Formats: sequence, C-alpha cells, structure tokens
Amino acid sequence: MAMSGTVTSYNPHKGWGFIACNGEDVFVNRRECGGYCLAKDMQVTFTITAGDKGSQASGVKAMVSPEDAYYHGEIKSFNPGKGYGFIGCEAFPDNDVFVLKSEMPGGFAPQGGHCKFKVIQEEKGPAAKDVQLLGAAGTQYQQMKQWGFGGKGYGKDMWGFGGKGFGGKGGKGAPRIAPELKVWIGGLSPETKWKDLQAHVEQAGKTKWVEVFEGKGDGTGTAAFNSPEEVASAVAMLNGTILNGNTLVVDNWVKTPKED
Repeated sequence: MAMSGTVTSYNPHKGWGFIACNGEDVFVNRRECGGYCLAKDMQVTFTITAGDKGSQASGVKAMVSPEDAYYHGEIKSFNPGKGYGFIGCEAFPDNDVFVLKSEMPGGFAPQGGHCKFKVIQEEKGPAAKDVQLLGAAGTQYQQMKQWGFGGKGYGKDMWGFGGKGFGGKGGKGAPRIAPELKVWIGGLSPETKWKDLQAHVEQAGKTKWVEVFEGKGDGTGTAAFNSPEEVASAVAMLNGTILNGNTLVVDNWVKTPKED
C-alpha cells in the first residue's frame, strides 16, 4: 500500500536518509528514489518493506515540480576541450543528460563522479543545470579549491609534476604518464611518505609511480598503474580505506587542459 510522508533528513553524499510516516522514521536509500535527490521537508510517496534494520522505503516518488527537482547522477563522459559531456541518471532512462562545462563546479567533471543537478528540457533533450559534485568527486573539488586549483584558468602546472619540492618515487619528478593510468588520492596524513602510500595502494596492483605532493599542500598524492582496468580496481578497492589513521579518498585522475 502506498504511503505518504515527509523527508526528515537526507545526506546526498552518502545517499540515504529518513522519512517520517505515522510517527515512525523509515529508512530510505537513493537506489529507491528513481533518480531523484531527496531533501529535508520534501513530501514523498512510497511503500514500506521490512529490512534487517527495520522499516525501509521503496518505490519512492518525490512530490516536487520538475523545475525545482534535483536528481542524482553519474558523469558518464566529459570532453574538456569541447566543453561538454553527459550525465547518466535513472530518472532519464532514454537519454543521457547533456551538461556544459559552465554548469560544472569550476569546470571540473571527473568521469565516474557522482553529482546532483537540476534539469531543463531543451530541443535535443534534457540538459543539466546547477551541478553539484558529491562524494569523492566533491571532496576532490573542495581540495582543489583550497589550493587555488578550482575555477577558471587552471595554472599551467596545476599538479606540479616535475616541479621542485615534490617528493616521489625516485625523487626526480614524475614521468609523463597517461591520465587514464593514474588515480588521485586525498586524505593523506602529514606523516605519510610515498613508500607508505606505495605499500598501501599495491594491494590493488603493481604501481608504475607513486607520489605524495608536498609543495601544493599536504594530504594528496597519486599512483600510476599499468592499465585502466587496474585503475578501476584501485578506485573500487582503496576508496575509503585507512592509512596512518586517515580515511583515503581514491578517485580517477582528472585530465587537466595541459594533458589533453
């Protein structure tokens, strides 16, 4: 039987929250929201199923106008040179959602990154507006902003490869490695050295290069592997793991204009 309720809390980064219904808090996961991104005080309809941890909502429908709705999506492709890409979203099963670089935070659109966004209908189909990065992609962008990497006009050496003051495997600056063979790593503790990071990331495969960035602010690094498949495995296996007491954020390396 369909029920109605009010969203009392929802974390878009984690993708879950609670709905108040008849004096009960019902757990809701974004997988049950049909591509919609819920928000506090939003009215919804749903059915209740019994889960291991209590009542859970399924088949959730957000009672919101199309122009006010936010959606959950994943960046499927993006061409920084051409300035556009596409977002996949369950709410739009027949068309990927077109997105311009100007709608991405700082023009930053990591492939595979999660996001929430609004949609307008254009002649050729749905187009994304007001895109906000979530999860690992959002964390990476916020780190970049703190170090002055976000927004228009990325510096020519925004990642500092080859520059002075950057520790790395071999200590002479990174070799030229294709972006699709690298992962970005955030959340490193100040005491983490490249050898510590290498030992940790090689749980996912043999590395070609490991570096802890020391000149652009502590807390980030990179690792390079031999294939895109190993990169995908590293992201899946290592994101959220613990190294020297810190939780790591591991994501696909994002091409910079210099690397295109």
